[in-house]
Amino acid sequence: MNDFAGMEELLQDFLTESSELLSDVDSKLIELERAPADRGLLNDIFRGFHTIKGGAGFLNASELVTLCHLTENLFDKLRNAELSMNAELMDVIMAATGEVRTMFGALGQSIQPAAAPDELLDALQAALKGESVAQVAAKAAAPAGKSVASKAAAPAGLDWDEMFHSLVGGGPASTPAPVATTPEINAEPEIPAANVDEIRLKSSAFGRRTGDVPGAPPAAGPVRREGDGGKENTIRVDTDRLDQVLNLSGEIGLTKNRLTHLRSDILQGRSDAGTLRALDEAVSQLDMLVVNLQNAVMKTRMQPIGRLFKKYPRLARDLARQLGKDVELMLSGEETEIDKTMIEDLNDPLVHLIRNAVDHGVEGPDQRAASGKSSKSLVHLSARQEGDHILITIQDDGKGMRADIIRNKAIEKGLISTEMANGLDDTQSLELIFLPGFSTKDQISSVSGRGVGMDVVKTNIHKLNGSISITSEPGKGSVFTIALPLTLAILPVLLLRLNNQPFAVPLTLVREILSIMPEQIQQVAGKATIVVRGEVLPVMSLAKLVGWEETGATEVGVLMQVGGSSFILSADGFAGHDDVVIKSLDTFRPKGVAGVTMSSEGEIVLILDVKELLGDINA
Repeated sequence: MNDFAGMEELLQDFLTESSELLSDVDSKLIELERAPADRGLLNDIFRGFHTIKGGAGFLNASELVTLCHLTENLFDKLRNAELSMNAELMDVIMAATGEVRTMFGALGQSIQPAAAPDELLDALQAALKGESVAQVAAKAAAPAGKSVASKAAAPAGLDWDEMFHSLVGGGPASTPAPVATTPEINAEPEIPAANVDEIRLKSSAFGRRTGDVPGAPPAAGPVRREGDGGKENTIRVDTDRLDQVLNLSGEIGLTKNRLTHLRSDILQGRSDAGTLRALDEAVSQLDMLVVNLQNAVMKTRMQPIGRLFKKYPRLARDLARQLGKDVELMLSGEETEIDKTMIEDLNDPLVHLIRNAVDHGVEGPDQRAASGKSSKSLVHLSARQEGDHILITIQDDGKGMRADIIRNKAIEKGLISTEMANGLDDTQSLELIFLPGFSTKDQISSVSGRGVGMDVVKTNIHKLNGSISITSEPGKGSVFTIALPLTLAILPVLLLRLNNQPFAVPLTLVREILSIMPEQIQQVAGKATIVVRGEVLPVMSLAKLVGWEETGATEVGVLMQVGGSSFILSADGFAGHDDVVIKSLDTFRPKGVAGVTMSSEGEIVLILDVKELLGDINA
């Protein structure tokens, strides 16, 4: 079924532009909650709804026009001081933006959206008349058998369990178990693998749409085509960057013509010393141009991480409202650029960490008051570039984590032995929360407590060739730091040889290259070790890592740092280092192989996923 036959391009343009507008409106609504009289914000939000309404009118999406028109009128009264903002009115507006996003989901499936729930439209009409929104919402909720009064931590008229279930992409919430009242430390909340682009904001007070398309997720971006894995297949590029690519392409064309002419002279025997010098200059020129073109093309893939960050203030706000907390999510470094494909894959880990900070990290108002803290909790999400890496931090000013409690909990759950726990320092103890099945919650709720989440975060970060670390101070808060390469398309690698076969390992894991003499290797507890500047390090052969027979011709050792562990990777020889273009193995990916590339000699080189290989060895 296609309600937009012949209008597909117009529809996709509308969804692209309007989804960005709606995300911007969501961000400004969070700011408006802190400054309800800010006329600039009121005007911006008004214009956002007005623009979306105009585009919807071109598409004859009458139900979307109706909803936007009511919300636009509401903001017209707010900016003219005919109405004043309060918590209940903000909840209705948030529900309206959520319904607009749901309608975008239907449009993304080329289907005209159904009407918004009557209860939501009634609440908007009541707000326009200056009536109490809470009373309208409460009446709407009554037939469903919901007890508004029983939700002490929620605003009147809204069922936050139902709404939050919709927020993370699930269906209606089943009866949830009670939320644990005294979580000890930051553990991992459970969250379905949902994209924040696919937020659905609903409440039982405003009902569920009866006209929803079964299985059709709401979309907040360009139309997604079948077979693209749900990822956006378009990207916005600054025209200056495209001009640079075009200019470099032209220069390369001229250099190619020069090389063609020189080759003809050489083949016809007309070469002399001057020809060879010209050939050398042309090859050097081509080398420089290709490197510059490669860098310019990579820049076209770079996007400001703020496009991802701006989705999270609303997520944090709604979860905080559900839990009865006052939390402000602060953003910084939004202009930091990162590869677009990494931005998409970062979404789920950041959702986990932000929910974790709001649910587990920060305390409720009473606990904060007892600790002498302000009632408002702060969670800071930031990004910055350091060298060839991007650092993303999620910091909260909550209760922090205690290493001894984490160790005891891991022992209690049978994840580690007592002997192993005794050998861990505080930093290693904090990283136990990344173990599958680890949780400090004794009760399961609709938010967390099932022991999944943080292990998924670490796994997804490692898939991006990144790492995650934790620092925490009890009573002060915790900081999660994610380190990522600038891009996944080009990877600096170290080339090693094993039986004349080249292998590549990421250069980011390499600390030092050493020559190994057989007499330097010592056996400690049955394992090969070597002493490097007073530090005893285990020796792992590349042959063992890839499952080959030992050659006994080990000549070089690579001091590698993987997570918090250091070891020596021994190989037959060293073949240099290079920046390689990774070719993924989509149809067949052997375990421990991140991709392939080609060496300057024309050999196929396997790029090893060292973390995955070490996991298999240690398993």
